[in-house]
This record gives sequence, C-alpha cells and structure tokens, in this order.
Amino acid sequence: MNKIYTYIKNGLHTLALRWKAMSPKFWINVQNTAITLGSAALGVIMADKLFGLQSYGVSSVVFTVCGYILAICGGMGLTAKLTVKDGFKTDNNG
Repeated sequence: MNKIYTYIKNGLHTLALRWKAMSPKFWINVQNTAITLGSAALGVIMADKLFGLQSYGVSSVVFTVCGYILAICGGMGLTAKLTVKDGFKTDNNG
C-alpha cells in the first residue's frame, strides 16, 4: 500500500511541475484555440438556458454538438497545457 501511495504522490508532483512549466509556442496556440471554441460553445449553451433558444426554432442538435465541442476543447486545452518544452526535468527522471 505504501508503494502505491508513493507512486501516486510522485505522479501528482510531476503533474504539478508540468502544469507550471513553459509550453512550446504551438501548444500555446492550441490552448488559445481551445479556449476560444470552448467559450463560444459554452455561450450557446448558456444562451439556451437563459433565453430558451429551442422555442425560437434552434435545433436541439446544435446544443448537443456544442456539448461535445465543449468536452473536446477541455481535453485539448488540458493536453496542450501539460505539454512542456524540451529539457523538462523532474526529481524522478533527472
């Protein structure tokens, strides 16, 4: 059990270091794209909740697609954030 605890602790420590590390320029652009698309999709979903857009004839498919776009953008942004520049070092890999 102690071995599992140490493994989880080291993994979380590495994630924290990767989160704080600098990302390459390409992945910063991916983060910005994910934020932009995700914000737009969230805006459509929120507008439906506030104003009832379905009663104005907007198809429910639009809101389903926006939900998927929001989930994809979350994954894109997280993956891009955890991608680090060359030369990244932790206590575990030297």
